[in-house]
Amino acid sequence: MRSKSNGQILIVDDDGASRRLLVRTLSTAGYRCKECASGVEALSLIRREQPSLLLLDFAMPDLDGAEVLKQLRA
Repeated sequence: MRSKSNGQILIVDDDGASRRLLVRTLSTAGYRCKECASGVEALSLIRREQPSLLLLDFAMPDLDGAEVLKQLRA
């Protein structure tokens, strides 16, 4: 299937099963996806690759989703 756009979706979730389900579903629909298991990992990847869309779990142990957003806005 052709890619929906040149953009990329970053899926951030500490629950591996949920993360893999989202990646598989969106990839099957033609979207390019990357995944991260933590907020710290996500911030690093976001700064390097600048994804078009961020799907972010707000309840993560190391750096929760709200804190990731605060750091991105700073």
